[in-house]
Amino acid sequence: MDKQLTILAPTRYPWRFNSPRQSRHTIEIRNFIPFNKVSQAAEGFTVFNPLPPRRFDLVHAFNRIPLGPTPFIIGFESHLPRAFGFEDTAIFGAGTRRLAEDKCRRIVAISDYARRQFLDQHEGPEHDGLRHKLQVRYPNLVVPPQSQAFDPGDRSRIKLLFVGNHFARKGGCVALRIAELAQQQGIPLDVEIVSSFEVGPVSWVDPVRTSFFDRDRALLSSLQNVTHHPALPNAQVLSLVAKAHFVLLPTFSDTFGYSAIEAMAHGTPVIATAQGALPEFINNRNGILLPLETDTIGECKHIGRIDPESAP
Repeated sequence: MDKQLTILAPTRYPWRFNSPRQSRHTIEIRNFIPFNKVSQAAEGFTVFNPLPPRRFDLVHAFNRIPLGPTPFIIGFESHLPRAFGFEDTAIFGAGTRRLAEDKCRRIVAISDYARRQFLDQHEGPEHDGLRHKLQVRYPNLVVPPQSQAFDPGDRSRIKLLFVGNHFARKGGCVALRIAELAQQQGIPLDVEIVSSFEVGPVSWVDPVRTSFFDRDRALLSSLQNVTHHPALPNAQVLSLVAKAHFVLLPTFSDTFGYSAIEAMAHGTPVIATAQGALPEFINNRNGILLPLETDTIGECKHIGRIDPESAP
């Protein structure tokens, strides 16, 4: 019989979807140090909380490469090592060498999109060992019992839901435009929005001048068919998901889109853009995919483009 392992794993949102639902191993969840708070160059590395002291057989990391002597496997959603803008520096090389060590037992892409990103980052025979460790395993979640929250007999108004703190990147401006057009044309449609409205430099795809979004801020409070929640507990968000006709994710840059599979698990189809991993599980039988101009990996071609009207 194989040995039962004691495994150290990270807290935070992605682990909910990339952890095993059942395991014969003992898995302990601990906080990790986000080195990006110290320096963006160090974002791709981490160490875990060492207290209380305990010996672990394996670390199951996600996105950030763990430092220390314990063997590890690592899941990732797009780039690995994570060193955005530092790909030609020594720190990227250090991350790549860490992945090549025997201590790194497996590299797990959470989608074919992530796999393509990794292969693009690590071309050439010198990276054969890295590619040998690579596999794809999709995120998962427990499908809740089907509820009666959605009333198919209520055809009075169409109900759309948008959830995302990075408002513009996730497609919140698109949601507002849908509501605006519906109000102008007398279409019975409501848009519920759960977002703290984070825009500008906080996102890697937004215009950096936050005043660019003044019109959207005004629409958020003035449109009669829009209800805005700056924040809600997750249970309340999922309740809104179950009541909606569609969840909106017309994103310009997303890796997987966990909110999309949460929606589908509640029986709610998703309207999303065809980028990242979204086309791998959303199609015109279970949702609606909006076309977006992408590169061969699957990212929007215009990420990072600075137009005159969006410059600081």
